[in-house]
Amino acid sequence: MPRPPTMEDVARTAGVSRSTVSRVFQNGGERVSADAMIQVHDAARRLGYVHNLVASGLAMRHGRQLGLLIRDATNPAYGHLHAEMNRAVEAVGRTLISVTAFRHDYGTAEVEGLNRLIGQRVAGAFVGTGVTAAEDLVETVTATPMMILGRPNDHPQIESVSYDERVHGRVMAEQIGALGHRRIAVLTAPLLYSRVFDLRIRSLVQRGGELGIITVPVDLLPVEKGVARALDMARDEALSCIVCPVDYVALELMRAAAARGVRIPEEVSTVGFDGLGDGLDLLGLATMRLPVEDLARQAVARMEELLARAQDNPEGPPPGLPGGGDQDVDGDGERPDLGRPAPRHTVVAGDFVPGRTLSAVPEQLRG
Repeated sequence: MPRPPTMEDVARTAGVSRSTVSRVFQNGGERVSADAMIQVHDAARRLGYVHNLVASGLAMRHGRQLGLLIRDATNPAYGHLHAEMNRAVEAVGRTLISVTAFRHDYGTAEVEGLNRLIGQRVAGAFVGTGVTAAEDLVETVTATPMMILGRPNDHPQIESVSYDERVHGRVMAEQIGALGHRRIAVLTAPLLYSRVFDLRIRSLVQRGGELGIITVPVDLLPVEKGVARALDMARDEALSCIVCPVDYVALELMRAAAARGVRIPEEVSTVGFDGLGDGLDLLGLATMRLPVEDLARQAVARMEELLARAQDNPEGPPPGLPGGGDQDVDGDGERPDLGRPAPRHTVVAGDFVPGRTLSAVPEQLRG
């Protein structure tokens, strides 16, 4: 069995001195250039080197900062997540550093943003984005405890507290079906665009099929053309409802409908997901409201447990996989190494918010 990589191996691979590697991992990068920091972390990632910053006491010596990577702060869901995470982190006596990735950058900005957070010597990092695959996140971080927020996750090495989008999709299908809708349009986007959108719609389509609802997929992107296609499809195929994967798309659809003189819900109903934008109650949009406050509270509490556990384990995680340890291979909730608990994947469900945009099937479409 090959020996685990050492600081000397990282130094040799990165082309720097061992003392530089030590300063990166044991002194938070003090007196180390940005280029050298990148070289060291890249070498550590390629070698599979793991050094537990929290167990070595850095979190306590260098402050009580946690990091948050979010995507597109102009989106109400991410804006509310940022606000609630700040509130929850402050409640446990810590501070929050945040980095925002651009909405339409498919992954690159997220990885770079996560690296910037780690460079700030945060004790732990929260990743609240919907694009970058968990496998890529694991490759990015070799030492700092990390947790995925909001989006679906079942990676065996990364903790997560997520919105229960499977439940959200099912509940929305049931609400639509209860009002008699049997032929509806669903706006869909590639998995690369949003894992959250994909799970919501797949769950809704599955439950709709069980209820006898026929779902007609319509390409969402680009959004302006997607909503136009959905309105055309509803007219041409006698569809009674258009499902939007997020509220801002539903609002775009309502604008496009108004411009055409199409009345909602008298001619076609529509629904969204998130339930967090200001004024949605005045517009009467039927939607699923995300449990942002509950998610933030649970995520910060769980991160405190992870940090405390790391402090109690000065040996750090066993060498091998990034983050340390093996997955829970026998399903008993523990890793085989040292009896350490396997990463938890917690899901939190929100609530359906009724609105005027979802009503019974128009009389002209009943048959």
